[in-house]
Parts: sequence; C-alpha cells; structure tokens
Amino acid sequence: MATLVCLVPTACSHRRVTPQAASGDVANPSLALAQGTVTIAHSGTAELALHVQIADTDTSRATGLMGVKKMSDRAGMAFVFDGPSAESFWMKDTLIPLDIAFWDAQGHITTLFSMVPCTADPCHLYTSSAPYVGSVEMNAGLLAAHGVNVGDTVTLSR
Repeated sequence: MATLVCLVPTACSHRRVTPQAASGDVANPSLALAQGTVTIAHSGTAELALHVQIADTDTSRATGLMGVKKMSDRAGMAFVFDGPSAESFWMKDTLIPLDIAFWDAQGHITTLFSMVPCTADPCHLYTSSAPYVGSVEMNAGLLAAHGVNVGDTVTLSR
C-alpha cells in the first residue's frame, strides 16, 4: 500500500505459509502486474512465503498498494529495482497498515518496518538503512509473527 517516494524530484512462529494464487491473493487487483513468490528464510528454513505482484516500473512502484482496503495474509507486493536504490517509501493514500522488508543485492534483509497509513501531509518516510534492490510489503504483523529478522534471506521467483 505504501507509495514509493523519490527523494530526488522525478517521477514469532516459524510456520511456513504456502502461497496460493487465488483471486483473493492479488495485492492490488486494479494493477495488471507480473506475479511471483517471495520467500523469506532464516538459516535455509522457509519462514514466510507470499504470492506477490511485482512492481518493477516507476509507475507501478509509485502506485503500489494505494487504495487497497483488504489483503490476504498470503499476498503482498514486491518492489524491484534495476540497481541499488536509496529511495524512501511512504504511506500516502494507503488504507491498511503494512510491514516492509528491504533486501540488498545479496538477498539479505537490511531493514524492517511496520508502517501505518498516512492521512495528512507530511507523511512519515520509511528509508532502508542501506542501499537495496528490492522490498516486499505485506499485512502488518506478518514479519514479527514469522520471526523475520534483519539478515534473513529473500528469494523472488517469477
């Protein structure tokens, strides 16, 4: 649901969740995006798997999960960049609380946040502590419920 903000003006259980590509598992049905699976693992053990829409263009990243009122705990949105990024996310026009995990070029989580909807400007900015090549958003509380931590490994399958 978070919206990507460019800072430079331009555009704790460990149970495995198996994603299902059911219609309720599309994060933002108003966007026709490629889909895939994000798996987050610790020490090689899958802790969380999500069916994701893949936002890999400026437009899809800017729209993100805006306007989504409800999302399955098996769904999310992966934001993918061509190279390392330091852009911040915000929750403008986002209706539900979300968790976000940023990952680096090696697939390791650098930063985790629980984000709250923003109803008035200025909105809080959520910025990774290190350059990242991707992030994944999901319903708030899922990262903690699955014991996800900085350093865990993210795999995106398309």
